[in-house]
Amino acid sequence: MDTAAVAAVPARMLLLLSLLRLPSGLGTRQRSCPGFCHCEPDGMLLRVDCADLGLTDMPANLSIFTSYLDLSMNNISKLPLNSLHKFRFLEELRLAGNSLTYIPKGAFAGLFRLKVLMLQNNLLRQVPSEALQNLHSLQSLRLDANHISFIPSNCFSGLVSLRYLWLDDNSLTEIPVQALRSLPALQAMTLALNKIYYIPDYAFGNLSNLVVLHLHNNRINFLGKKCFNGLHSLETLDLNYNNLNEFPTSVNVLRNLKELGFHNNNIRSIPEQAFMGNPSLTAIHFYDNPIQTVGKSAFHHLPELRTLTLNGVSEMTDFPDLTGTTNLESFFCEDVCVSTRNL
Repeated sequence: MDTAAVAAVPARMLLLLSLLRLPSGLGTRQRSCPGFCHCEPDGMLLRVDCADLGLTDMPANLSIFTSYLDLSMNNISKLPLNSLHKFRFLEELRLAGNSLTYIPKGAFAGLFRLKVLMLQNNLLRQVPSEALQNLHSLQSLRLDANHISFIPSNCFSGLVSLRYLWLDDNSLTEIPVQALRSLPALQAMTLALNKIYYIPDYAFGNLSNLVVLHLHNNRINFLGKKCFNGLHSLETLDLNYNNLNEFPTSVNVLRNLKELGFHNNNIRSIPEQAFMGNPSLTAIHFYDNPIQTVGKSAFHHLPELRTLTLNGVSEMTDFPDLTGTTNLESFFCEDVCVSTRNL
């Protein structure tokens, strides 16, 4: 073997150790922290907190070994192309509370390990059409509290690991059906506090792993009969504070549903066998609806039901029949339940 090559091995090893800041590089890593930010070691990497400093741009002199970067509550209005591409070890990026109106394609290029991205409380009017694509490691994405009214159909393409998505407190008027088809791993999503008025059939058809869905505080007045088809894992559904006039029979396909919220709507009747498709229900919140009639079998055979709230249903005259609902612990009906013959 070439002795020169053998002699070169230790030199290459020292170079690698130097690049990785092991262990003598710890001081170098600390020096790469911008003076106005706060930095802490994260094993061999670095956590950098530059929140609430009045920054208008990305700080210079950030270590390429940054694993966590908090730039929230600043005045950053744009992310230049490839401005973050060198941060190959970055796992969490916080950009909440800035003045971002647009995020270009390539803004997050190179962030192969990014798991958490926070973009809430900005000025975005649409979900970036290409900037988020192919962030294969991303698990949590916050886009709430913007001004988003449009979600491009391919904007989530390649987000194969995304589990948590916040789209609440925006200006959406419809469910982004096509965009959601790219998120098969999604487990929890909120579309609350928007202006959505209608949920079409198969709106969530590809979200078979979704466990939690929040749709409260919208303007929903109609649900397609098959709008929840495909939600095989759903356990929590929140439709509180909407404009529903009829009991949504579309919930019958949700076999694993445990918690159901419909309070503060305009529902006047609960039909017979209303929950026959939901044997796993543990809580039903139906209060503050102008309910007049309840089908005799509406709450039959719900063996897991623990909580039933019908407070404020001032027009209901008959106490609901709870046959087969054997584990009920909390039943709230105030003084409107005038008959107790079925207890």
